[in-house]
Formats: sequence, C-alpha cells, structure tokens
Amino acid sequence: MRTPLFQEHVRFHGRIVDFHGWEMPVWYSGIREEHLATRTSAGIFDASHMGEIFVKGPSCVPFLERVQTRSIEKMPRHKVCYSFFLNERGGIIDDLTVYCVEPGERYMLCVNASNTGKDLAWLSSHNGEGADIDDASTGTALIALQGPDASRILNSVTGIDLDGMKAYTFACVPTGPYGELMVSKTGYTGAGGAEIFLASGHAPKLWEELTARGAVPCGLGARDTLRLEMGFPLHGNDIDETTTPLEAYLNFAVDLAKPSFIGKDALARQREEGLSRRLVGLLLEGRGVPRQGCACEKDGVRVGIVTSGSVSPVLGVGIALAYLDKGVAEGDEVDVAVRDRALKARVVHPPFTGGALCIIPKRT
Repeated sequence: MRTPLFQEHVRFHGRIVDFHGWEMPVWYSGIREEHLATRTSAGIFDASHMGEIFVKGPSCVPFLERVQTRSIEKMPRHKVCYSFFLNERGGIIDDLTVYCVEPGERYMLCVNASNTGKDLAWLSSHNGEGADIDDASTGTALIALQGPDASRILNSVTGIDLDGMKAYTFACVPTGPYGELMVSKTGYTGAGGAEIFLASGHAPKLWEELTARGAVPCGLGARDTLRLEMGFPLHGNDIDETTTPLEAYLNFAVDLAKPSFIGKDALARQREEGLSRRLVGLLLEGRGVPRQGCACEKDGVRVGIVTSGSVSPVLGVGIALAYLDKGVAEGDEVDVAVRDRALKARVVHPPFTGGALCIIPKRT
C-alpha cells in the first residue's frame, strides 16, 4: 500500500521500506540528521498510513465510554485526549487519540496503522448501542509538522496560529487552497508542532509548500528515535495485549472513576494487588546499543527485558525502554545483555532529553 505522499518520498529520494504492508520512507538524508532537524528547526513526517475512524450518532457517547478508557461525556469541542482500547484482561489492544468534533454527536479516533482493520472489527463487535462507525482512513492524509520552527512555517502556509492554541486541542479550517484542514496541536516527537488531517488529494500540495518553507522530510527512523528519547511507547514493542496501561506508567490515560469500560475490572484488581513490573527508562553508561529483546539482570538475576532501544542522537549514548521487576528502583544499575557483553545501564525516568512539548505526567 502507498500513501498519497508516496511520490513526494520518491522525489526527495527517500529510502522506501515495507512497514506493515505500507511502502514508507525510513530515512531521506539520514536518521540522525532528520532527528536533529526536528529538535532544532522543523521536521515533516508522512503519517497518512494511520487510521481515522469517525463515531457518530445519538448513541456514540455511551458506546465510546464503554470501549475506551477516557471519560468523554464532558469533553469540550476541539479537545483531544490519549486513550486505549483494552481487552477484558486489561491488555492494550491499541492506543489512540480521541478528537471531539461535536460534543455528544461526533468524534474521531486516530488509531495505529497496523491495527486499523482489527480495531474496526473490534469496535463493530462491541457496538450494542448502534453507534454509527465510519472508516475515513482511505480518503484522509495526515502530515506531522514538528519542531521549534513548526509554528512559523505552518502560519506562513496556512495562516493558522499554532502558538495561540493549547496543547491537545485542534482547529478546523473549513475552506482554503488545501481543502478542509483539521490541525491538532499534538505529536509523537516531544518537539512541539502540529498534526494536520486533510483530504488525500490535497496532501501533496501542502507537503510541497511546507518543505519549501524549510520543513525537513523525515522518515520512520527519526520518528522512532524521537519518540524513544521522550519515552513515548510504541504499540507492538512497548505495549500490546499482554501489557496494561498501569504497567506502562500510562495511568493518566485511564479514568478508573468511570462507571464502566472494557478492561476496568482487571485494572482495578491489578491496582489493588500491586504491580509485578513497570516500564522504565535505561541510560547506558558506556558504548553500545540496546535492542528489543535484550535481557536485563541485576546482581546476576534476570529482572526484565528491553522493549525498545537505540542510540539517542542528542545524547550520543544508548537509551532504552524496558519492563523491569518492581523491586528495581530508579537510580539502580542493571546489566543489559547485548550479544556476548553485559552493558551497564542506569534506571531513569523518561524523557531522556527535554522537549518543547513534553506532556508526561509524574509517575506514581
């Protein structure tokens, strides 16, 4: 599969790889260069492979209250929240963002690309309320413009004042040279900026204008290192149906005060009984690259496993996310097994580096 921006990736000489069935650029000039461009100026990412699902109708609120973890009943217009679909055991089917287009009437769910079909089937199977579910993914493009210069570039092209918007809100531009735009002050980099939803046919022109104003095209590689520096989890690596939001330190995205939602009972039991493991950050104390699947030991005893790892382009050292036993505390030293070596790492609280927009609640 190809996004509406595929020819733009070719034009910028992107190295194309298979990403869950999509032909996507992993990098253009290089992961480090693109990462640093986003941290210091502005990077532009094609996220059009993500899924957009609209839930509408008079029964949409009770339906959404039941199938995801955040309370949306009083959610104001143009507000965004991060949430989860859970199984009955509290495991994460998918993480998503919920957009309140019209309170009580219309919401958009932005879900992970590889999970769109699964999520749609799951939603349909639980739709006892009869809500209207509309998959708009095919006709929708998503461009992420991130970095300290994102606001200036976006304003010069669209006239939208991103600085005047609060984090986790969005604005709608009904008409213009790029058709209807939905501009959200969100992102997956921690560098600030916007995510822009628009009709697929208008995406190449907007991409062309944003890059002409200085936005640096960035691929999946920089997207991964940027989110890892901030400690943002990746579904399929750090969170999946075997992990819960409580284990992943994502309590802020679960409203256990809600009367009911799928997976709530399991989370309530887990909170009462206590956690056996938690997702933490690891900062290597020497050279080396931690990778997914590397075992972690403390005093010769295995205490966990790395779920994501790389070298931080900003820090120049290895960083990782890992599930470690509850007895391992922040500040402790562990050994990370990389091939035939044991690399020393310090347990830390992400983010590993600062960001212009870093909304990570204090871990409790």
